[in-house]
Amino acid sequence: MKTVVLAGGLGTRLRQAVRDVPKPMADIGGTPFLALLLENLRAYGADSFILCVSHLRHVIQEYFGDSFRGVPVRYSVEETPLGTGGAVKQALEQFGLDEALVVNGDTFVQARYDRFWADCAGEPLAVLLKAVDDAERYGSVETRGGRIVAFREKSEAGAGLVNAGAYRVRADLFRDMPHRFSLEKDLLEPRVAELCPRFFLAEDYFIDIGVPESYARACRELPARVRGNMMKTVSELRECAPLLSPVPEEKTAALFLDRDGVINVDKNYVHRIEDCEFVEGIFELCRKAKTMGYKLIVVTNQAGIAKGYYTEQEYATLMEYMAEEFQKQGCPLDDVFYCPFHKDGLGEYRKDSEDRKPNPGMILKAASKHGVDLESSVLIGDKASDIEAGRRAGVGTLIRTILG
Repeated sequence: MKTVVLAGGLGTRLRQAVRDVPKPMADIGGTPFLALLLENLRAYGADSFILCVSHLRHVIQEYFGDSFRGVPVRYSVEETPLGTGGAVKQALEQFGLDEALVVNGDTFVQARYDRFWADCAGEPLAVLLKAVDDAERYGSVETRGGRIVAFREKSEAGAGLVNAGAYRVRADLFRDMPHRFSLEKDLLEPRVAELCPRFFLAEDYFIDIGVPESYARACRELPARVRGNMMKTVSELRECAPLLSPVPEEKTAALFLDRDGVINVDKNYVHRIEDCEFVEGIFELCRKAKTMGYKLIVVTNQAGIAKGYYTEQEYATLMEYMAEEFQKQGCPLDDVFYCPFHKDGLGEYRKDSEDRKPNPGMILKAASKHGVDLESSVLIGDKASDIEAGRRAGVGTLIRTILG
């Protein structure tokens, strides 16, 4: 999912609160807002970032360089301001993209971007919307039958749907547009009747930092989400230990662990003891978790069973060996849940399953069986599907590893 981020705005309304940096680099609890935005997008499948930069662009370029958390970062530089539409048009042309996800660099929306992308495939334009209690500042959006039919002025107060500042676009949409123009005012709104864009509803957190009041609110709210249900990314397992909090005496919490890529080095469908290589630091981390009161619960997809690469018995033999090693290391596993099903599997294993991540089934079953308080729990995985399963289950802290 190629993702274009509009990060070239002047941010004139924030000058008193944010100085010497571009608006998307505004500090949020010690982290640039743009870094939180990219991490959120990365969690939902963004595999390439193109940052449209202009004002104080060196600040952004020096911070992110050519990659962010393993995702390539490239830059489309506006020598003179092009407007939101002109910036997108230039980025698509510069990098030869036929389509892209486009997001505003001053707006944070937790949404299923991967599903938005898939559901709106083939559309020349699709828009992410959010229901808010007061649409006065943004202007409301009128919909009918899954399509946007009108935009209302910002002077209209009251609850409504608003444009959340994220779009799926096709490059041919921009073919006859000028070099400099506004995506919203010069394309989307005037041509809404012609385009009748499809929309996708974001049902989670939404905030933009365009004015001092909302920036102050972001400073209050986003750090808590980062500490809680906002995903963290670590490159070494020892970085996870400081993210664990002692479990309150009155609660039962779990450290949920994916297997391949977290417990053992992922060598593609590991199923033999001789191929099992434990990730450096896993036992140290788990001993620490045990002393802090966490149960250790493994939740692992095992599509190799469904695809006939190995049997459930071979999986069980390896898992028994791994459990013995955890016991020897002073951090015994409390339980293991696995899913042998896959929609492209063979025979009885060919099916979708609520247990297969990104579905939350295994986590929810473990929580029910062990009386686990999910809000107090932690999940560590190495794939977006692990993190999404944790989100859907309501796990309080989500950590994605980029080991290697």
